[in-house]
Amino acid sequence: MDYGYLAKHDLKVFVVEDSAAVRERLVEMIRDVKDIEVVGEAATYDTAVAGIITTRPDVAVLDIKLANENGSGIDALIEVRKTLPGIRAIILSNYSTPQHLKASADAGAEYFLDKSSDFERVAEILEQMKAAARTVNPGLVHDSIRSYRRHS
Repeated sequence: MDYGYLAKHDLKVFVVEDSAAVRERLVEMIRDVKDIEVVGEAATYDTAVAGIITTRPDVAVLDIKLANENGSGIDALIEVRKTLPGIRAIILSNYSTPQHLKASADAGAEYFLDKSSDFERVAEILEQMKAAARTVNPGLVHDSIRSYRRHS
């Protein structure tokens, strides 16, 4: 990923969430953040993978459970990273188990957020990602997954 590009351009985000109401709320929240652009949305594994590869966002925000049985948000991240290995990811889910956290970390997600308690943090984290691209190596992330990796 070209972080110099991000310093001069909007952070591009793709949202993957099977609930239309939650997806709309998430997109609205993200669009309220300066210099961050939602470039696509999806509710299923297939549309997520195709949409992310087509739009080439900087960050994907993915729900774990999706509307069909073809795959999860974690599966979509694994597939997308084959084509876009530098994509950054935030997993947002109701499934806050150690197994889901580990699977998200193994798939390459940087953040794992519980919808019930961390939903509003998505915009804050995206702002931090954008700011980091301007000033610091964005690989220096302070989050639950990095912490998990250090302690496992």
